[in-house]
Amino acid sequence: MRFSGFTLIELFVALLIVAIVASSATYTYREWLTYADSERALLQLTSAITVTESYALSSGRALSLCKTLKGNTCDAKSWSEGLLVFFDDDNQHQVTTDSARVKVLPAIGSSGQLSFYGFPSSNYWQYQPIVTKEQHNGTFVYCDMRQTHNDWRLVISKTGRYRVDKTRDDRCGLG
Repeated sequence: MRFSGFTLIELFVALLIVAIVASSATYTYREWLTYADSERALLQLTSAITVTESYALSSGRALSLCKTLKGNTCDAKSWSEGLLVFFDDDNQHQVTTDSARVKVLPAIGSSGQLSFYGFPSSNYWQYQPIVTKEQHNGTFVYCDMRQTHNDWRLVISKTGRYRVDKTRDDRCGLG
């Protein structure tokens, strides 16, 4: 008499294969989510810079980009908490009225940290429609906290042109 079915060893081997495939798929999916988060942060930042430049050139007025938590003041501790683009006519680098606000962007990148290193300040970036010697430049650095090498630097020149460098910045630490 012969029984058909699986032996206990065959069942364990099949379960082991399923577990290996599932764990590698989970790791790949997690990597993809981290990559997508990094790319979304880059797109949000380039969108904010483009809006800042466009409004400055079309209106002939200076605009600033700062870190924001509430969306109506430059009050955040980190650039990752949100971005605010506003008309900066008095050159104080603070929002004076609600009508000065141009665009508010929500938190950037849940798996990374965005920082700005600029001249003359790391708390804001300003674009003026006419290039002067006081024009601002700087570098935004996105560090992937999961260290999956989805880091980037966005370097802005005094004329507002920017370039993206996808290498790990020294300010991100080891990885």
